Amino acid sequence: MPDQNAPEFAIDHFGWLDPFVPNRWWRGGWLQTVSIKTLRPELTPDNWPGAQPFNVPDQNTPPDVLCGYYFPTRQPTDRPATILFHGMGGHALSGYMRSMAEHLLDAGYPVILWNNRGAGRSASKCTGLHHPGNVDDVKLLLRHLTTEHPQWVQSGITAVAFSLGANPLLCYLAESGDESQFSATVSVSAPLDMELTSRNLRRGMNRVFDRYLLHRQQKELLRESADLSARERSIIDNVSSVWQLDDQFTAKRYGFESAADYYRAHSAVHVLSQIRTPTLLFHASDDPVVDDAPFLDRDWQPGGPLYPAFSESGGHTGFLDRRGGRWHENAAAKFFDAMIDGIKRPTQ
Repeated sequence: MPDQNAPEFAIDHFGWLDPFVPNRWWRGGWLQTVSIKTLRPELTPDNWPGAQPFNVPDQNTPPDVLCGYYFPTRQPTDRPATILFHGMGGHALSGYMRSMAEHLLDAGYPVILWNNRGAGRSASKCTGLHHPGNVDDVKLLLRHLTTEHPQWVQSGITAVAFSLGANPLLCYLAESGDESQFSATVSVSAPLDMELTSRNLRRGMNRVFDRYLLHRQQKELLRESADLSARERSIIDNVSSVWQLDDQFTAKRYGFESAADYYRAHSAVHVLSQIRTPTLLFHASDDPVVDDAPFLDRDWQPGGPLYPAFSESGGHTGFLDRRGGRWHENAAAKFFDAMIDGIKRPTQ
């Protein structure tokens, strides 16, 4: 039987990871989730010394051009560069991305803020579409960094991925196994089981969030540059839930009969056991998007390489703590330090 206390393993065994205590004014999953709208990070590519936008063309003819930003540390460092992957409807310069980047830069980690295909600055440069099973774009980015900008990643690469943006990262880690190019990774509020998550979004008040995510995804998909037929555009414009979007458009687009088939083929929950890269996974029990089941039902191994950090509150990517900081932001750099510097890991 799975150990029901296992999701708290990281908190119990990493001395630097304190239990999450929510901010007194932002209690409950919905308020914690909405709290990310209050983020006001100062970091921008225009105000950070040495920041550089960069483009990554793919192999299509003509090529799609994916985009990102590189932020060096203010002082020389031997820390790995950290790639940040955004969630559904986000982009490289979303507030939660830049906020995490500020914490990592302060801790000595160079940062790469990445736009998924068709998001942010890449929207007008890509006819192709992003989907959460697209491991190839992770490989494309890694290949570009190591061949075109080796000086950026000469000390290695780590990653932080938010929400649905964690799915392709985790699938890449599983597929690459011992050959992964990441030395450590962090996922924040990852919907490990996309079918369960989509079902959860259609319950009660969660439908409000479902509509919000659907609107953001529709906006990205229906951009002028996207390679879509008139029929596909009509379907995307008229669906009323994320499930319908995936059932009537996404699944068909990628050769599946239904959303359920598509989710089963691409959900990271089915391949977690293949991951060999040390990975810290944050999840809150009151997350209005992601259900507890994939975290509570799994038999997590105390020796890693997957370290679940489970809390009763925190919402979806919120984790606004009693001091006004972000639990996951403060912990990410410490986790990377622990894994990279060889600080003793938990043992059974």
